[in-house]
Amino acid sequence: MNLYKTVIKSIKLSCLVLFVGMASCEDDYLEIDAYGSPLLNNFYKTPTDAEQGLNAAYSPLREMYGVENFLAANSNDLIFGDIGTDDILKGGARVNDGPQLFEKETYTLQTSNNSVTAIWAVNYKGILYANLVLQKVPDIEFEDTSKKEEILAEAHFLRAYYYFDLVNSFGGVPLITEPQEPGSYAVPRATKEQIYELIEEDLKVAINVLPSRFDRGNASFGHADKGAALGLMMRVSLYQNKMNQVKTYGEQFLLIPGYALEPDFSKIFSPEGEWGTGSVFEINFSTNTSKMGTLIGRMLTPRSKGGIGFGQIKEDLRNEYEINDPRLDASFYNVPGGYGTEWYNRKYAWAPYSEYQKPNVGGAGNSDMNIRAIRLADVYLMYAEAIYDTDPLTAIEYVNKVRTRARGNELPTVVPDLPLTLSGQALLDAIYHERRVEFAGEGYRYHDLIRTGRAEAILGPLGFQADKNEIMPIPFDQVQLSQGVLDQNSY
Repeated sequence: MNLYKTVIKSIKLSCLVLFVGMASCEDDYLEIDAYGSPLLNNFYKTPTDAEQGLNAAYSPLREMYGVENFLAANSNDLIFGDIGTDDILKGGARVNDGPQLFEKETYTLQTSNNSVTAIWAVNYKGILYANLVLQKVPDIEFEDTSKKEEILAEAHFLRAYYYFDLVNSFGGVPLITEPQEPGSYAVPRATKEQIYELIEEDLKVAINVLPSRFDRGNASFGHADKGAALGLMMRVSLYQNKMNQVKTYGEQFLLIPGYALEPDFSKIFSPEGEWGTGSVFEINFSTNTSKMGTLIGRMLTPRSKGGIGFGQIKEDLRNEYEINDPRLDASFYNVPGGYGTEWYNRKYAWAPYSEYQKPNVGGAGNSDMNIRAIRLADVYLMYAEAIYDTDPLTAIEYVNKVRTRARGNELPTVVPDLPLTLSGQALLDAIYHERRVEFAGEGYRYHDLIRTGRAEAILGPLGFQADKNEIMPIPFDQVQLSQGVLDQNSY
């Protein structure tokens, strides 16, 4: 698994600008020949170098949704993740449009699948960049030592984020905590438990060090903060069924001042909704520069409207909504004609189906919509799920916060509050329902069904096979590069 050869073809760590407002640099800084051994002894010398190295560690987050890597933008949970579930149809122009997505939809993933390869490559690129920060920055002298600690804590957050995507995609993967030396690329797989242990340790560092974004100011938007670290730790714990841990970190999150659900659900996925009080972590994009936008808008927009038409909404999901739930119209829209269900995801849409305008700089794929990676409603519902059997009244309280916001100014009979007498499986089912309609089209359904043990019953008729399709195959090229060190999943 030659990560340097794959990732550092032309390493300009200081020039991988990720978010609007982050540090910029000169284009000719730190040129290194492609495919050579990176010489970093003239970099990571100053606090500015450290910040630019951190920017590089953020860049794979953007790449996974960005216009510059078409395959990666097909491979994130927003596009690839829920295809094949009862929520999302592949879509496109025809049944075989997007063969890598067709394999996901029909549960026939091959080890050569391009999306599988992209998930592996982009996440390990992020891990490499995070490891470089964690290895090099401790030796840099800072006048502001708290800034140094925050840079390192953000690198821990990022490494946890990338490994979390990998462990959910592949199970146990190679555990790499420092940049590899030439000749040491063939690393065997660690267990899933070992990967989760590293993720949790990284997030504990981030939680303990990082301040809240409400104490940092708008200039920090796009950076991880305490709320993002706690929110991700809750999700990591939830996916391991560590409900007491979800509860513990949820209680810590709820003590952070500044968060509140936006009163209007339809405004969350709009320009004015970016980094609102109900946003925990977003991946920033801009269209004022070519290649700084996201491809997601184009991927999800109908072909007849200049898009590609993937990720169409199935009837089963639309039928899940209660009568008059405003989230139904706020989440989906219909464009007749073409292949598929003809229903599309409004959360990442162009005008006139949202307030985001079609890009006019950098091509049709260069959309400026931020990716909402963690929302406050998710924190509330994860917390409710963790305590539904031990403290049902509090669980109901937090579910009802989400439902109250959902109905907005409608009568209380629209998306009515859950009754306080609800408990047991009925309450848990109500939480599952709420997650499905609140986060429809946001890439959570597949993982929710797997972690709760419902995948075989619900997805079995669609082709899902238990003890196989919970994870994906290891990319064929990585197995080959490892010279037999990496063992394949059940594919």
